Amino acid sequence: MGVFKSRKRRVAGIAFAAVALMSAAALAGDVAKTDKVASIAPGTAAGTLDLAYSIAFWGIPFGHSNVEIKLDKDAYQTRSDFETSGIVSVFWKSDIEASSNGTIKPGNLEPAVYDSYDQRRSDHKQRVKVTFTDDDPTVLADPPYNMKKYPVTSKQKREALDPMSAVALVMAGVKADAKNPCGTVAPVFDGRRRYDISFTHMKDEQATVKGIYSGKAHLCQMHYNQIAGFKPKIVKEGKSLPPVYGWFVDVPSPNAPNGRYVVLIKAWASTGWGTADATITHMSIDKGIKKG
Repeated sequence: MGVFKSRKRRVAGIAFAAVALMSAAALAGDVAKTDKVASIAPGTAAGTLDLAYSIAFWGIPFGHSNVEIKLDKDAYQTRSDFETSGIVSVFWKSDIEASSNGTIKPGNLEPAVYDSYDQRRSDHKQRVKVTFTDDDPTVLADPPYNMKKYPVTSKQKREALDPMSAVALVMAGVKADAKNPCGTVAPVFDGRRRYDISFTHMKDEQATVKGIYSGKAHLCQMHYNQIAGFKPKIVKEGKSLPPVYGWFVDVPSPNAPNGRYVVLIKAWASTGWGTADATITHMSIDKGIKKG
């Protein structure tokens, strides 16, 4: 049973990282349900992305994720949730919510606050809140954990975004250009660990997700590079993770920072025990046409 759960967690981590372009593993806290991450505040936003994904292993769905991004002039807000479902929930139950906000800068995003809540079992509730400052981002973890054993320097924290801001960085096409249509790198500090998600454009090809999209997509490989805050054993295992590939599509919009969003419609990773994939099931852009 322990091996099964360990493998499932690893596969889920790969797939969810592909969807959210982040690791979902560094959340902490024991809080009441009323403290869970709030929805994005209502209001008029210049640009919106409302996306949903189904995550599967061997073609069998085991979780779903929703991602919301709002861009309003020089500010942004994000919210996401991930929940296991189906037979996997019998062995591994997880419900993760996260949000962030910050400002939009030329060629980058500047996060202000990241808040996350994770309930993996009825007796395992975690919360992490990161407040980004000029000198040193501060972390509120409930319950607290040891950040000195595997430290992350102030400089490493400052040069990174929180996981949800990294999602917004990629999906809003902030770093995308003709040479790098999926962007270049999303540096992440999640309150405990520092890592990079980098992108390599492989080629453009035809892609189809039934009921959502059919047309040209950028096939890109996503690389997970651990920087700091990890046990040496985890770093060693991370280097052996299988490559993750994704289809990214351009969605023109005058509300996007560079005139287009770059939306992930499918991601997959082949492992020694099967293939994990994340496929878009719903896409609403700028509150316009909804699909899925």
